[in-house]
Amino acid sequence: MSEENNGPDKFWIYIAGLVVVFAGVMYAVKSSEHTKYVKAEQLIAEDSSNSAYKTRP
Repeated sequence: MSEENNGPDKFWIYIAGLVVVFAGVMYAVKSSEHTKYVKAEQLIAEDSSNSAYKTRP
């Protein structure tokens, strides 16, 4: 039984495509998380007693 070779192996092209897609997903998640805690940050800046972390008096 002979195996036909229809061109170069595209394994590395598939891997590169998956890396690009993964990087795009990670960038999208990271950028959407950026504004998630803006309101809490503003409230903590206004009054430090709003923080969940204890601060020394």
